[in-house]
Amino acid sequence: MCRLRLAFGVLATMVAIASPAQDVRVAQTIPLPNMQGGFNHMSVDSAHNRLFAAAPTNKTLEVIDLATYKPLASLAGEKPAAALYAPEFNQLYVSRGQSVVIYDGTTLAPTAAIDLHSNLDELHYDPQAKELYVGCMSDGSTGIAVISIPQGKLVATIPLPSKPQGFAVEYSGNRIFANTPVQQQVAVIDRRKRTVLPPFVLHNVQGNTPIALDEAHHRLFLGVRHPAELVVLDTESGRQITGFAINSDMDDLYYDAQSSRIYISCGEGFVDVMQQLPADQYQLIGRITTTPGARTSTYSSTRHELFVGVPRRPSEPAEILVLQTGK
Repeated sequence: MCRLRLAFGVLATMVAIASPAQDVRVAQTIPLPNMQGGFNHMSVDSAHNRLFAAAPTNKTLEVIDLATYKPLASLAGEKPAAALYAPEFNQLYVSRGQSVVIYDGTTLAPTAAIDLHSNLDELHYDPQAKELYVGCMSDGSTGIAVISIPQGKLVATIPLPSKPQGFAVEYSGNRIFANTPVQQQVAVIDRRKRTVLPPFVLHNVQGNTPIALDEAHHRLFLGVRHPAELVVLDTESGRQITGFAINSDMDDLYYDAQSSRIYISCGEGFVDVMQQLPADQYQLIGRITTTPGARTSTYSSTRHELFVGVPRRPSEPAEILVLQTGK
């Protein structure tokens, strides 16, 4: 099974090099000459043409004007790990240190901070439930915190056996799927009952980090690091459907339901583009060259753009690459 999976991945790579996805290309490069280090998780505000990019080494949240593709502001404070903009409430949420800081979406002034007594990572929210979900990463307090929005009040913490390295929210159902690579599992949470369900156990892979969900087809996509693969799970049974070789050191991946494509930003220096086909078939249709270390990204289905963070190098500034997807 592993040899077959690897062979298919190599064949797909050959197809991609021979006939790449012509509609995916680097259209803009946005330099940030005053920024040190690299990026963590980002968020797009399509209505106001803004990108929010966490820059942990620089201890800033970088704000990019997507109308001009130029830096707009730099919000200093505790080291940020992730940003998320909620258009329904015109609020910006940023995990900084052990707190989630809420900013006014217009003035970008901080309005509240919720201390969760844990190092924090990813953020997701459900506009119907009006809940923000926060990955808590400190030993002894690992799990998913639930914050009511727009009030900004902690309402629950759902403990997990180890650090959630990436998670996805099921909006048509009640579940959260959280990668827990120490266990080689995907933790499954009932977010209404605030309970943990039986996990999805992974086989023959390690280092499951980024995650994306295709709710319509009940498929969960995992980026795993050992070996470097895209693994596909059935969300009804937890069964591993298939897996394909991809580039290594991935940190973010996105599923676009409009185009049935998966975008994976890999620190090896590429963005891999997978096309979802009928009958659980997947084809690597693009391998876009970026820069080594460019592993974090965010995708805007409204703008049809993928934003990839490139860390500062000895002779080059930190940058945001804007990939137009044409879909």
